[in-house]
Formats: sequence, C-alpha cells, structure tokens
Amino acid sequence: MFIGFLFNRVVSNSGLLLIGVYTIIKLNHVFWLFKDKWMATFMALALIPLGSDIIMEGWDFIHFRGIMKLLLILFPAFIFVWKPDQKDLNRLFSFILLIMSFSTLYSLFWYFSDIGNMAARYKISQVVPVLSYGDHIRISWATVISCLLAFYMMTKSTGKHSTYIFACYIVFQGIFIHILGSKTGLITLYITILIAGYFALKNRPKWIMLTIIFLVFCMPFIAYKTIPSLQQRFNFIKYDFEHYSRGEYREGLSDAVRFYSLMAGKDIILKQPVFGTGFSQLQNETNLWYKNNYPEIPKESYFLPSSEIIIYWASGGITGLLAFLFHLFLPFTIPGLRKNIWFISFFIPAAFSFTYETHLEGQLPLFIYGFFVSIFWYLAWFENIGGRKPD
Repeated sequence: MFIGFLFNRVVSNSGLLLIGVYTIIKLNHVFWLFKDKWMATFMALALIPLGSDIIMEGWDFIHFRGIMKLLLILFPAFIFVWKPDQKDLNRLFSFILLIMSFSTLYSLFWYFSDIGNMAARYKISQVVPVLSYGDHIRISWATVISCLLAFYMMTKSTGKHSTYIFACYIVFQGIFIHILGSKTGLITLYITILIAGYFALKNRPKWIMLTIIFLVFCMPFIAYKTIPSLQQRFNFIKYDFEHYSRGEYREGLSDAVRFYSLMAGKDIILKQPVFGTGFSQLQNETNLWYKNNYPEIPKESYFLPSSEIIIYWASGGITGLLAFLFHLFLPFTIPGLRKNIWFISFFIPAAFSFTYETHLEGQLPLFIYGFFVSIFWYLAWFENIGGRKPD
C-alpha cells in the first residue's frame, strides 16, 4: 500500500485487496469493534455516500466515490484484526520512515539540482517535484505523520544512538516541509509540534514549555528569512489573496479556486440544506455554479468545495453533516483517546484540516487518513492495555 501510495495505484489496489481478504477471513475476531460508538461514525461516513449513490444512480453507483469510502471501514477493521505487537509496530514505523526518507531525498535531488528554476516555479504556485503523482499536499501530510512516528520511536528507544537518529530524522523532514512550502504540511507540522510538545512537557517546569513555544513561533520567521522557496511561496499566497479578496480572478491562482469552491459549497447548502444534492450530483451542481457565477474560470478548475465538512453537508444534508461532526468530536469524549499523546497529536491537526481539505475524495488521501487514524487509534488502545500482546 505504501509503495503504491508513492508510485503506482495498481500496486496500491493490490495491497488493499490483500488486506481486505485477510480482514474478511479473520473478521470474527473484531465483531466487538463494530459495536464501538466511534467505529459507528466510520461506518456512517462510508455508508451514507454509498447509499446516496445507489439511490440516485442505481447500478451506475460503481462509477462514483461512494464505494471507495468503504476503505474507512476496512482500515480500522484490518488494524484491529492484525493486532500488531510492539515489534510489529517498530518494523512498520521503521519502514514508513525509510520510504518517506526516499520520498524526501527524491524531491531534494530535484530542488538542489536546479535551485534557480525552483525559485521561478514557486513564483507561479508550483512546487518542487514530489512522488505520489505530484500530490504535494498528501506528501507533506505523510511526512509530518512520519515525524510523529519518529518521535514515538524515539520515546520507546533505549539506545542513545537510535535516539539521535530519530531526532535527526525529525529535523531533516521538518526542514524539507519548509522547503516544500505546502500550507497543509506547515499548518499540520506546527499544530502537531505544539500538541506533542504539550503532552511531553506538561509535567516539566513551565519555563521549559514556554521556551519551546517561543522557539516554535520563531521557526516560521527564521524559515521565511533563510529558505528562498518558502519566501516565494508566502509571497505568492499574499499575491493570490489580494486578488480573490477583491473578487478578481486570475488564472493560476490556487487559493482563489479554493475560495470560489467554498462559495459554491455555501450556495449549494443554502439551496438544499436538509437533504443535500446527493454525493453523486455534487460535482454537477458545483460545475453549474461556476458556469453561472464565474464563467471565466476554466473547466479544469471546477473543483469540489475545498472542505470535507462542506462536501458532506452539501451532498448528504443534515444527516451527512451530523455524521461528520460526530466523527470529529466523539474522540474528545473518550478518555483513552483524548489523553493519548500519539492519537491526539495526529487527530487534532487532521480534524482541523478537514475544514479546508478534501481528504476523503480520492484513494491516496483516503489511504493516508484511513490507515493512520486507525494506527493511532490502535496505539491508544494498545497503550491502554499496557502494551501486552493482544489476545
């Protein structure tokens, strides 16, 4: 699945098929999971779109996104069926760090081999080449998650040298995220640092935490002054905002398209706030909105509303909205989740990003969210049972 995430969807599909078969064979071991109230929200997020597609499209439902969202059920079921012990987790996390290192080295090779041209690319909202079909948003998110996994392994490590290696990995990837300049990656990185830092230092003297917080807030300024690509990225964001905030569209403005997509989502919700348009019809409704309101925008920029929350409300009405909100807020009512450093350091940044990203509308982002939210959920459960080998 991870090799497929970086290189090839066919390989990814093969991995999904294998874990699907494995999970079905051993499904009787996790019947208890399907009685869990938070698992019920995973099923709702998957089955509401699928049911909508079946009702509205009949047998053509297989051509829409609903069936793909069954991955939201598969990933938690697979992880809890597998029940990895500490050695399994260490092997898995080490493999993730290895492939994300390769991903970063690939991008840095292209960046440093033509630094002059890279500066020009960032002036027009392009970034350094990345793997995963050029999806810099998901690459940056996966990189931040890998830093959290490295921090986890650093806390579990008993060797001095391995601790230094994991610390160097975090610094290395943190620098790369600033070079890449993905807004989602940067926002997620800083939220993750603040949350993980709070949990790790909450029993230490307050001056240590205040010093760390001060240094974290200094990091963006230092990075802006020392990393040319990040400086160009911020300058373009400012230029972009100055145009779309005045209602002026310019081709190539990435945030402008996001802004207009949110406007489309708002108007679609106001049109059908209770029942929604249906998940299979949201793209058609969005296309119609663009044609009526911004005909100068090219068809290839007719994006779905750039917020997963708005997508579920606009598509599924009140039912879709409530399912999504329950999914986002229920973990904070469960002590074993809200008090776990690893789960909460992943989940809060992910939940926040759903307000401006569409992580459930494609196979690759679905994999990143579905797999890792399941892993961190399992970590919280695993630590709750004392790290024993699960039955």
